[in-house]
Amino acid sequence: MTNTRKDLRGEVVLITGGGRGIGRHLGKEFAKHGAKKLILWGRTERCLMETCEEISLTTGAECHYFLCDVANREEVYKQAKVIREKVGDVTILVNNAAVVHGKSLMASDDDALMKTQHINTLGQFWTTKAFLPRMLELCHGHVVCINSILSLSSIPGAIDYCTSKASSLAFMESLTLGLLDCPGVGCTTVLPFHTNTDMFQGMRVRFPQLFPPLNPELVAQRTVDAVRTNTPFIYLPWTMHALVILKSFLPQAALEEIQRFSGCYTCMDTFKGRT
Repeated sequence: MTNTRKDLRGEVVLITGGGRGIGRHLGKEFAKHGAKKLILWGRTERCLMETCEEISLTTGAECHYFLCDVANREEVYKQAKVIREKVGDVTILVNNAAVVHGKSLMASDDDALMKTQHINTLGQFWTTKAFLPRMLELCHGHVVCINSILSLSSIPGAIDYCTSKASSLAFMESLTLGLLDCPGVGCTTVLPFHTNTDMFQGMRVRFPQLFPPLNPELVAQRTVDAVRTNTPFIYLPWTMHALVILKSFLPQAALEEIQRFSGCYTCMDTFKGRT
């Protein structure tokens, strides 16, 4: 982490899941800070096109979008080649794409469980392998992961999501350590609390006054700031640090009572998800 904030002018930023939710606001925030080019990946063309047009009209930034399913390894590698030829070298990769099935293990469809792991976890392997080598050659680049506090504190009813995010966190911890001796290339992992997007529509927090859902705009702002300061891990809000500390010394029974009292066991009972 550095005290000075690096200039994002000249950066080529690729955001997976860039058409809506946090991804949409990340695109606008990077553009606001002067990113040279923005590239949005996703699976829904309408969302990508609308976001791309909005970014170009409101910020004047050059914005491109491509249909790409990060769960499809060959498609990722193919589209990465197209981007290098048509847009240029990606210098900031933001792995934001994610899905949530929102059911218990026994109520979950096998294919849906696999889909979550392929998008939320394995997709990062393919995108990072596609773009990191050139960053290392240039000695310039940044890999960002929009993770979740659920990677550290799981809840019932989202077993697919919690598992995938825990795997994703391990991936980023290992990658961050592996790049310590690589000058000019850094990593940032963002672990936000429940964020108010349509992906988790219907999720209920028992004490919203104490733990209000985060705004996606705030998550985007803090993410871009973390990239500019080369901060490896950030928890949103800052009170989530207390969760990490409590889990390090409290007995399991005490943690279970805290989770029960806070409503973690029932927060997914009214989950609807993205329509």
